[in-house]
Amino acid sequence: MTVVDFGVDVVAGCLIGGRWVEGAGSEVIEVFNPASGERIAEVASASVEDAEAAVVAASVAAVGWGARPLGERVRFLYRMKAILEENVESLARVITLDQGKTLDEARGEVGRAVDFVESAIAAPMLYHGDAVNVTTGVDARRVREPLGVCVAVTPSNFPVMNTVQFSAWALVTGNALIIKASEQDPLASSAAIRLLQRAGLPDGVLSLVHGRVDVVQHLIGHPSVAAVSCITSSPTARAIYAAAASAGKRVQANGGAKNPIVVAPDADLDKAAAGIVSSSFGMAGQRCLAGSRVVVVGDVYDELMARVVALADELVVGDGAVEGVSMGPVVSAGSRDRILAALGEAEGLGARFVRDGRGVQPVGGVETVNGYFIGPTIVAGLDPRHGVERAELFGPVINVHRVGTVAEAIALSNDTEFGNAASVFTSSGAVAAEFERGVRAGNVGVNAFPAPPANVTMGGYGASFYGDSHVCGAAPLDFFTDQKLVVTRW
Repeated sequence: MTVVDFGVDVVAGCLIGGRWVEGAGSEVIEVFNPASGERIAEVASASVEDAEAAVVAASVAAVGWGARPLGERVRFLYRMKAILEENVESLARVITLDQGKTLDEARGEVGRAVDFVESAIAAPMLYHGDAVNVTTGVDARRVREPLGVCVAVTPSNFPVMNTVQFSAWALVTGNALIIKASEQDPLASSAAIRLLQRAGLPDGVLSLVHGRVDVVQHLIGHPSVAAVSCITSSPTARAIYAAAASAGKRVQANGGAKNPIVVAPDADLDKAAAGIVSSSFGMAGQRCLAGSRVVVVGDVYDELMARVVALADELVVGDGAVEGVSMGPVVSAGSRDRILAALGEAEGLGARFVRDGRGVQPVGGVETVNGYFIGPTIVAGLDPRHGVERAELFGPVINVHRVGTVAEAIALSNDTEFGNAASVFTSSGAVAAEFERGVRAGNVGVNAFPAPPANVTMGGYGASFYGDSHVCGAAPLDFFTDQKLVVTRW
C-alpha cells in the first residue's frame, strides 16, 4: 500500500470494513502520471478473498444503515458535501496528476461531484409513497426499501465524480456500496473515498477495492450483492450486464459512444466550430458525450473546417497542472497506443488528415517528452462503415463527413450501434425538430453540448446502455430501492 501526499489523505489501498488495508492479490497495479509517463505509485490488487471480505462487511453494515431514518442518512450527505467543497483544489490536483485532465477540468469534475451529492440530498422530496383507499376500511400504500449491498465499477475519465455520484445515491437510499475503482487512475478514487469517509460513515457502509476481472466477477456474481452499476466500454458493459442480470441482479451498465454533431447550412459557424472543439477535444476527447463524428450539410464544409482547425490550433497541449494548458494527455500509454494504431490504420485506408495531432510537442520540454499526448486530430475521407470509423476511440479525434441533406445527416448519425448523444447546429426550428425526432440518441443537443445537470436524467440508446434505470436525475432513486405494496384492513 502506497501513501501519497497530494494535500489530501490518499491511501492507495482497499477500504474494507472501515479499515484501509493493502490488497492481498498477486498483481501490483502501477500508477503513472499521464503527463510525464513517470510511475508515481503502486497499488496492490485486491484478492478474491478481499472482495469477499468487503461483501461480508457491507452485508453487516447494510442492516443497520438501512434502518436509520432517511433524514439521518441525508445529514451524512450534507457533511460529505461540505468536506468535498473544502477540498476542491487539493482533490483536483490528485485528479490531474492521476488522470491527466487540466486543473480547470478537474475542478469542474469535483464541482459536478458536489452537484450529485446535492441531488441525492433532495431524496426526501422524492421519497413519497403512493397511498389509496381501496374500499371501506381497506387502504394501500407503497413504501421504498433499500436493496442491501450494491457494487459500482467506476471509469477512468471521471474517477471522482462517478465515485461520489454512485456513493451519494446508494447511501442515501440506505444501501451499502462497494466501489471497484478503475485501475488506470486509482489514486483519485481513493482520495474521494477517503474524504467521504470523514463524514463519519459507519464501518462497512462504503468500501473500495482495486483489481481486475477476477475481483469484478466475484463481486457481481456474489449472492449477497443485489445491484451492479458500471460505466465502461460497451464490450465490458455488455459482459457485466450479462453476468449480473443472469445472476438475478439489478443492473445499470453504461457503455461507449460514437456521438454525431450535425452542422446545417444555416448554422452560426462560429458557434458550431466552438461547440465542436469543446465537445471533441475537451478532456482530450475522453467523455462519453464527446462528439466524435461531425456531419456537415451542404456547402459550408470548407468554411467550417477552417474555423475548427483555427480553434484547435489555439489549444495548448501539455501537463494539465501547468497554468495556461488547455488540453492534457490521454489517461494511459495503452490508450495512446490504441488511438495511434487506429489513426495509422485510417491513414493506410486513404483517410486524409485535416489536422494531424500525432507527434504533437506538448509544452513542458523534457518533463512531458514521455507523456501520453495526442493533439487535436481531424480525419476526413474515411468510409463510415469501416471499423476504425465506427469504433469509439475515446480520444481527441473526430471523423468528418460531408452530405447533401439533413435527412442524409440524420441517417449517417444513426449508422452506429451506439446512441448516447447527438447534437445539431442550426438556425431553423424546423431542422432542429426534424433532427430531434429522427436521431436515435438518449441525449440531444440543439446548438449546445447535451451534458445534463445532475438532477436531470441521462441515458443512452443501443450499445450505449444496458439496463432499465439510468444514473442521473431521479432515476437512481428507483434503481437503488425496492418498492413494497402494503394493504391494510382495520
